[in-house]
Amino acid sequence: MTDPLSTAPQAATGRGCDPTRRRLVGTLLGAGLGAGLSAGMSGCAAPLTASARAPTPGRQVEIFYLADTLECLGPTRIVAPATYLGPAELLGAAPWATAAGVTTLAGSAAAEWAALYTPRSAARRHTAGYGGLAAQLDRLRRELGTERTLTLENGQCWSGSGLGHLANGSAGVAASRLLASDARVSSDERTLWPQRASALYRDYARPVLGNLAAPPAGVSVATRFERDGVQVAVVGASDPNALDETRSLDQWYQTLAESVAKAAAEAELVVLLADTGSATARWLAARLPQVDLVLAARGQDFWPRLIAVDNAHGAPVPLCLPGSHASGFFHLSCRSTRDGWQIHAEFQRNDIAADAAAADHQARFDALRAPYAGWLDRPLGSAPDWLWRRDSVGGTWDGLIAAALTGDSDTTRALLPGLRHDTLLAPGETITRDHLWRLSGGHPARVVELAPHAEALARLLERALDNSLGTPLILNDSRDLPRLSATHWTLDYGAATGARAHLDALPEGLTWRSFSARPRAGGEPLWQRLERYLGDHGGTPPAPTPPSLEARYVDGHPGWHPQARLST
Repeated sequence: MTDPLSTAPQAATGRGCDPTRRRLVGTLLGAGLGAGLSAGMSGCAAPLTASARAPTPGRQVEIFYLADTLECLGPTRIVAPATYLGPAELLGAAPWATAAGVTTLAGSAAAEWAALYTPRSAARRHTAGYGGLAAQLDRLRRELGTERTLTLENGQCWSGSGLGHLANGSAGVAASRLLASDARVSSDERTLWPQRASALYRDYARPVLGNLAAPPAGVSVATRFERDGVQVAVVGASDPNALDETRSLDQWYQTLAESVAKAAAEAELVVLLADTGSATARWLAARLPQVDLVLAARGQDFWPRLIAVDNAHGAPVPLCLPGSHASGFFHLSCRSTRDGWQIHAEFQRNDIAADAAAADHQARFDALRAPYAGWLDRPLGSAPDWLWRRDSVGGTWDGLIAAALTGDSDTTRALLPGLRHDTLLAPGETITRDHLWRLSGGHPARVVELAPHAEALARLLERALDNSLGTPLILNDSRDLPRLSATHWTLDYGAATGARAHLDALPEGLTWRSFSARPRAGGEPLWQRLERYLGDHGGTPPAPTPPSLEARYVDGHPGWHPQARLST
């Protein structure tokens, strides 16, 4: 399996699907397991009704769902992209929309959440930190009764910043326990700290789930809870592109499908926790009719409504995308009826003014970070303009990384993966060491040099575009388009596979720099290169130029609003 941050040519600027895995997926689809590939409708205002397998009518299970908090223990700005492209075949489908496009697809009632999906509005708001999450969760548990409530956590919650690196995951475990989550999926901590994973799961002392080929001690495929007399099965789908995942995609899927079928045979409500990215979670929702609810993570996407994904073998399956950076959590009220499970979703925003209860909780979370705060919060400079990243094309953080990697060289350019890990800074705000760690999602990335010739670079771009914009959706690796510095290239959106990217002629003798998280990568740590770059400029670097490309045939796409990008 390819490296989460690799930009080696064979990895297609990211976790590219190699041809063998692609052929195996073709076999899987040819076997009839891929029916309804492009099925699905965007979010519904009315409650969704899942499959007819349900207990006596009138039972109620209250699920609280949070994901991809990225160790944002304290208040932080809310992240919202201005551009977000998906497969052209799914134009007009969720979640590939931004700004006003979200309102168009999700319905006018979703406009109340515009502050969470419109870049300029989101940038003016701060979360209330983990303390705000804990206070709201506690209040809802008291109001609804613990015998009915179930708190599920997914994705990158124990990693995402420098804190995880310094604490080796232990701060994430303690934070999850303070939030009182009931179960989670085995995620990046498994590859970040492989020797400690089992100990972390033992300390968590709650079910950790994942459909892994070789799971560490403490990980199971599924677990079961009883709430309000209902047998609830929770199944974990781990990242199919993880560094330690060696199976082909069809083997990964077949194993998961068998686990879901087994869990469904002994349960009345089946929930799939999919740490797979939004696109792959949508793909799974279209193929697993025994699942009543899919809760996605890793894509870091927010959608204000449940997405009803058509399933060729049964009723539409609801898909939930809860956002990231501790911006809130979904309250999913599951009520049994004669027709099946009726699921009502309400997003609980975490940007309300902190009260005494939230402040008391926040003090406990701050204590987890306190031993490392001096190192993490060391001031390195100030933001010369808005610093942001989440975007199909890339942002100013990518421009700053490119400048740090290439310097003043005319023969060195940057080739960066389309990572979504972001931290929003306004002009003049302090840049800290922790901000730099967050740009690699808490992974100890190292600078690497590449020397692909022009044809290899063009093929690399095509493969990366296929992962981001192609189908089947299971190939999607939760990344946006690759970022090239000082290089003009064109995207023909909707063109056939292999014909999307057009690269201008390049001079001979170019060296490309990127960063990699592979254990054998031996270059300078990325955060150190960035810190040195800031120091070389007296803490006030030139305003970075974000990556660019010429995108054709995208005007009018609900996910294409470049004018909404942050700038001064």
